[in-house]
Amino acid sequence: MNDATKKYAIHAAQLNQLLGSNARTLVASTSMVIILAYTQRAIVANEALFAWVLASFVLNFVRFFFALHCLKHPVSDAGILKNRLNQFRVGVILSSILWGSISFFMFSPEQLELQMFVIYILTGLSAGAVISYSVDIISAMSYTLLSLVPMLIRLFWFGDEIFIAMSVAGFLYVAYMIASIRNFNQNQIENITLRLDAATRENEIKQLAFFDSLTNLPNRRLLIDRLSHALVMSTRTNKRGALLFLDLDHFKVLNDSLGHDMGDLLLKQVSARLLACVRESDTVARFGGDEFVVMLEDLSEDHAVASSQVSAISKQIITSLNQPYQLNSFEYISTPSVGVAMFGEHGQSHDELLKHADIAMYQAKKAGRNVVRLFDFEMREEANSNARSA
Repeated sequence: MNDATKKYAIHAAQLNQLLGSNARTLVASTSMVIILAYTQRAIVANEALFAWVLASFVLNFVRFFFALHCLKHPVSDAGILKNRLNQFRVGVILSSILWGSISFFMFSPEQLELQMFVIYILTGLSAGAVISYSVDIISAMSYTLLSLVPMLIRLFWFGDEIFIAMSVAGFLYVAYMIASIRNFNQNQIENITLRLDAATRENEIKQLAFFDSLTNLPNRRLLIDRLSHALVMSTRTNKRGALLFLDLDHFKVLNDSLGHDMGDLLLKQVSARLLACVRESDTVARFGGDEFVVMLEDLSEDHAVASSQVSAISKQIITSLNQPYQLNSFEYISTPSVGVAMFGEHGQSHDELLKHADIAMYQAKKAGRNVVRLFDFEMREEANSNARSA
């Protein structure tokens, strides 16, 4: 995983965690708005209280539906993801500013119980923000500082000894919260990074186990797994399928004359052309060396129509692979020999189908190469006879 991909993955994980905790933080915030407005209704001007409550409700409403939109419409573009993260931060900052603003019109120095209640709400919300927003240090610190610092400044401004002491204690609390945010954030980012690294290693292991390292096509192991599943589905749905076994003609001559690097280039280009000839639901696998297998699924239930579909795809493959290849400065012509075995009539297991498609491919080579041969059981008898005589 390169640095850009890793950075995108970390931002995606940050945003997902923020969105995941968004609903409960907004419920808590809205509940506190209602409770605080109720307790302050007798000492705060109705116009100011109504404006603050309305602004809080509207902002929480917008933040809720923004999060809902992000969850329903995930994106893979790094730029859009970064914009969404920044937009979430803006929402957090505006919320913290609204909470910080109450120190200017809801804080009565004459009523100690109301002072303590306001401080209690603000410290509780900031402590919750450390937990909910710690995955993003900007959101967590913004909420803590912008909601608490205005109140602490106002306490200090009153000049009374007890207020100054409360202010100093409050600033010590904020410093402790900032240190905690940094530690929580570091731990969160480390956990995200560890999960990403573990997922990357798991994908690499799967890639090595199931895909060819040169062409990135499924290897023999994954092909057999898919073929076994395809045979079960073919029996269940009555949809036909076919296996095409391809071998590149005179591939050894290319390797011996121009080197294995040129052979590798040819194999990569053959892989790309084969993929372009089949549907997304089909499988192209590198079976080994210069051998490829194409598995066609979901063909017609009608034998004649299915045979026609296989014939059309086979001809398309022959035509495509006959086109010249540009191997660095060399133009090279390669041809394939193709053997075909149909699901069911030419075998009920992956072993039978692969064996029979392979036999048909050797019959294509005997017929002069660059042709397609459909398996029949006379071919198997001939192959068995040749094996016994050898």
